[in-house]
Order: sequence, then C-alpha cells, then structure tokens
Amino acid sequence: MVSHGWRLPSLDRRVWILFVGMALNQFGMSIVMPFVSIYLFVYQGMPATLVGFAMFFSTFVGALFQFIGGEACDRFGRRSVFIAGLLLLIVSFLLLGWAVSIKAPYLYYLAFLSLTRIAVGLFKPLPNIIAADIVPPGQRMEAFGVLRIATNVGFATGPVVGGLMALLSYSSMFYLTAVTSTCYLIMVLLFIGDTRTCRREESPRAPVSAIAGDRPFMVFAILTFAVAIVYSQMYSPLSMYSGLVGLTEPEVGLLFAINGLMVVVAQYFVTLVTDRYRMTLSMGFGTLLYAIGFGLVAASHSFPMLAICIFIITVGELCYQPPLITLTANLSGGSSRGRYLGFSGLMGTLGFAIGPLIGGFLLDHFKAAPWIVWAVVCVSGLLCAAGFIYLRKLVPPEKNTATLVET
Repeated sequence: MVSHGWRLPSLDRRVWILFVGMALNQFGMSIVMPFVSIYLFVYQGMPATLVGFAMFFSTFVGALFQFIGGEACDRFGRRSVFIAGLLLLIVSFLLLGWAVSIKAPYLYYLAFLSLTRIAVGLFKPLPNIIAADIVPPGQRMEAFGVLRIATNVGFATGPVVGGLMALLSYSSMFYLTAVTSTCYLIMVLLFIGDTRTCRREESPRAPVSAIAGDRPFMVFAILTFAVAIVYSQMYSPLSMYSGLVGLTEPEVGLLFAINGLMVVVAQYFVTLVTDRYRMTLSMGFGTLLYAIGFGLVAASHSFPMLAICIFIITVGELCYQPPLITLTANLSGGSSRGRYLGFSGLMGTLGFAIGPLIGGFLLDHFKAAPWIVWAVVCVSGLLCAAGFIYLRKLVPPEKNTATLVET
C-alpha cells in the first residue's frame, strides 16, 4: 500500500538515476522545443499552417515509433532500445543546429524535426516501463509522479534559458541540447541494465491485434488521444498566440517555466492526495481544468492574464498525468507492459501531432477573432471530461486505484 504521509519516496536507486537523466534531458529539450515554432513563424516568415504541419508530421511519425519502441523493448530488451533512441536524438539535434546556422529551407526542418521525434518516440516510454518493472504495484503512481517531476525540473529552467539564448543564437540552442542528450546517454550506459527479465512471463505473448479487444483500454486510449489534442494547444498554438498579442521570447519562456516549476513543487504532494481516489475521477477533474484554463485564454492579452491560464492548466496537468501512466500499467499484463504503455503513448502523441495542426489552422483562419480558437478548445475539453464518467463504468474498481496489488 502507498503511505499517504508527507515524506520523500523510498524507491529503487535506478528510479533516481532515471530522475536525474530525465531532468537533464528535458532541460535540453525545453531549451529548443517551445521556440521552434516562433523561429519558423517569426524569423523564417513561414505561415502558421505550415508551422503547424511541421509539428503535426514530425509528432505523427514520432507517435508511430513510440509504439514501435514499446513493442521492441518487450521483445529485445529495455536497454538496447533506450541507447538507440538517445543516439539518434543526439544526431538529430546536431543536424537542426546546422540547419538553423545556414537558414535551410522548410523541408530540412520538417525532416530533422521528424528525426528528433522518431528518436524520442523510441525511448520516451522506457523510463516508465523500467519503473513499472522494478517498483511494486502499490508504489507505481508514486514513482511515475517522481519521474514527472524530473521532466519538469528541466522544463522549469529550460524555456528561460532558451528564451535568453534565442536573443543571441538559435543554432547554439540545438547544439546545447545535443550535449545534454549525450550526458543522458552516458548515464544509461553506466547505470541502467535491461529490466525486462525482472519479472517472469507466465504465458506466451498475445498477438498485437489482441489489444483491440480490450474494450476498457481502447476507450481509455481514445480519451488519451482526445485530451492530448486539447492539452497540446499549450505549446505551438499558444506560443504563436502569445507572439500575436505582443509577448517577447523571454516572456514566453517564463510562461512555460511557470508550468514546469509548479510541477516540480507540487506534483509529488498532489499525487499523494489524488491516489486516494479513482484514477478516472482525478483524470476527469484535470481535464475539466484544462477546459477552463484554455477557455480563459480567449480573454487574455497580456503576460499576467496568460500566466493565470497556465496556472489553471497546470493544476489540471498535476491531477491528470500520473494516473494516465498508472492506469495504463494496471490495465496491462507483465508480458505486455511495453506494448500497452507504447500504445497509450502512441495515442497521446498522435493527439499532440494533430493538436498543433488544428490550432495553427484555426489561428490562420480566425486572426480577426482568435477567441474563437480558445472557445473551441474549451468545449472540446468539456466533452473529454465527460468521457471519463463513462470510462469509470468500464474499468474494474480494483484496477481504477493506485494501490493495485498484483498476484
């Protein structure tokens, strides 16, 4: 059982190694990712729809490789897939830095951004899969919450650094991210082994198509996809909107830093509270806050107003994200954990791929009345929140709690 006292978690040493590596890697990623759209939109003069398509296509390709990565780590081991993904990520950021330095054509950015997403897709599920392998079931939500804090330790500082670096040199941002990715790779090589053999497989693996017959999980995956479309508006579309209302790159960086800092400070304590309730309830409440936060963007035209919106959206994120991974792990079996987490990641990443495309399209077509864009996002979030009421009826109560005990 998970203790609800206010204490630091006692977890396997490898979880803490992953914590450090993920924080470092996310620091590098968040230096560049919030500003790619601004660079292409403002400095290269590309239409918002083209920028949105670049985000869509690269993320779509990455989503496919996230499922491939989850499946591959079940078949070939966690460590080898982890290493391959990080190596590819390092190469892709070096190429992006070069593309910026020569002001390359649009197709170069499309190709190299896709390469980064393929790399991230391969290794992104691995920390949570490894944690699910080595942490007792009753501590999973706690461990997943800790790993979320790791990503946001980097995200709290990366956008601020990126915003300042953008004023000097965009290409140097990508080169620094290649360095942080190299450090993450070294940590994996030195400290992370293959945890696939930590749990004995009790039965042969079912075919991939069997996942379609798991009705509770498929409904859950569809909701994951829809919520990701809503939440992804916080990145490329909101960055472009912030530019339209007059915010500078450092101010945009500070907006994203609010999100990261809140997760660092509050995620673990919010997890201790929310894991007392059904996970579908926590996720539905979080999605409701997404709808409210994005709805308020329609009336926000300054940094303080947008900061309030980010605050509300982040509280929703604190409630939504840890149960997302824990419920996926609870619905999976030991021999198919990578497959389920990979497929859930695939659906979520597809939502992140389509979201910026939709947001960019709407921003282009409603420049005179951008509030319409955020009204659409708000209504979509409300519909997603209602979907979790239905999902609760499908998920067995024993799997809908963070204190699941496997036998």
